[in-house]
Amino acid sequence: EYELANLPSPFPYSEHALLAVPTDAPEPSTAGYQKFLSRFVGDLLELTEGHALVLFTSYEMLRATYESTRDRLAGMGINSLRQGEDDRARLLERFNEDTSSVLFATESFWQGVDAPGEALQVVVLCRLPFRVPTDPVLTARTEMIEAQGGNAFTALALPEAVMKLRQGFGRLIRRASDRGGVVITDVRVLTKPYGTMFRRSLPETQESFKSARGVLEDVERFLYQ
Repeated sequence: EYELANLPSPFPYSEHALLAVPTDAPEPSTAGYQKFLSRFVGDLLELTEGHALVLFTSYEMLRATYESTRDRLAGMGINSLRQGEDDRARLLERFNEDTSSVLFATESFWQGVDAPGEALQVVVLCRLPFRVPTDPVLTARTEMIEAQGGNAFTALALPEAVMKLRQGFGRLIRRASDRGGVVITDVRVLTKPYGTMFRRSLPETQESFKSARGVLEDVERFLYQ
């Protein structure tokens, strides 16, 4: 089992970070979510003029979002980078060199990404990072926990996902002078009982839990006013 501790951070999150959730987003498992996500991510990245890391839990959702926003961003002179078009080290190098670019990525980019300064002003987390139930390692450990009378969701799946969300959140502030926003487009972080565990695991920040339009307005105000 996992034991999660909310340790103090050396970075001034309460002043330099905004946590935002668009409350009118459909749940990720519904048919309308991809359409909402593509439109919202496009609007957000147009507002920030790039400078973003967009993290997914599936390559299918990454591909759909990338393809629906790429031309729009290119029209603004914003370069869209996608996991798989280059090796990881080179992608990160290109992302840091082209400070207005956007990097669309999955699994391995939820941790170990260091992009301090101008390159990264917003991190978008497109789904709470639960492992897929068919993952063979997760399945085996789930069966073991349940055979012992435990609850595999609360003992394994949930704390794993919370830890990974914290890692994704941690991509934003890499030095004390950094400032930016983390936008979680998965409304379950607010509507489900377990959402409280995700939110409590994160550092204290400014918050914007509003409609998509309200979130965009708050991000603009936080970053540029």
